[in-house]
Amino acid sequence: MMSVGYDMYLKLLEEAVLEERGEQPKQQTECTADLTLSANIPDTYIPSPEQRMDFYRRIARIRTDEDADDLRDELLDRYGEPPKSVEVLLSVALLRSEAAQAGVTEINQREGHLNFVLYGDVLQRVSLLCAAPCYRGRLLFSAGERPYLSLRIKKGEDVLHLARTLVRDYAATREGDTT
Repeated sequence: MMSVGYDMYLKLLEEAVLEERGEQPKQQTECTADLTLSANIPDTYIPSPEQRMDFYRRIARIRTDEDADDLRDELLDRYGEPPKSVEVLLSVALLRSEAAQAGVTEINQREGHLNFVLYGDVLQRVSLLCAAPCYRGRLLFSAGERPYLSLRIKKGEDVLHLARTLVRDYAATREGDTT
């Protein structure tokens, strides 16, 4: 446990137990996000590099709004009001979690577009999403080995809000809802 860390130890232990039972380990999809936003923990907010790294690690493990609220409360108690860049970092962590659950493996912002790399059976879901009036003329689908959606960003739009909205709308297509 000391050589791999507590989190990795628990993951390896869970996989070993499942393997012993003859079960397949659950595949967990991760999503990366490369957005042109300032999302970091300034050293003026948390001066200790070790504590900053610990919070980066904990933020990366955020999966729910409750997780984010708990961590935000702890930051507030220990270091005072979090700066905007920390709030953005918490929001990006939530976006990554929601995106992974929806079937998105990568989100990146390039030249006025948000690109969402998709996995799984995407064609029907993308068709439902592209039919939504709010995405007409703004959403492009590219099939292939790595299918992706590209959403044109309008001037002045909040990129993080736009990304979370598309991810939620895409997740709703799994249940057959339309946006």
